[in-house]
Formats: sequence, C-alpha cells, structure tokens
Amino acid sequence: MPTLVLAATAYLALAMLLVVVVDNLVAFFFREKPAAISIRRSAFERIAAVSRWYGRK
Repeated sequence: MPTLVLAATAYLALAMLLVVVVDNLVAFFFREKPAAISIRRSAFERIAAVSRWYGRK
C-alpha cells in the first residue's frame, strides 16, 4: 500500500511539472503584445466605472 501511495504522488508531481514546463514554453513562444495589455487595462477601468456608478445608487 505505501508503494501505491508513493507511485501516485510521484505521478502527480511529474504531471504538475510537465504542465509547468509546457506553460512556460507557450509563454516564451507566444508573448503578449503591448496592445493586449492596454485593452485589458481599459476593460478594467470600465468595470471600475460601472462599479462606482452602481455604488452611488
């Protein structure tokens, strides 16, 4: 039984490591453009404005 627990833990650790490695590779090859960041910032500003508008009611 302890061998099964050890094998399952090692399998999950390796799977998580693989996910992190693939995520970093994707982030390396497909970097975000600055325009996408400004769009997100303006979307955040719109959300904040709507929140303030509803907060005044």
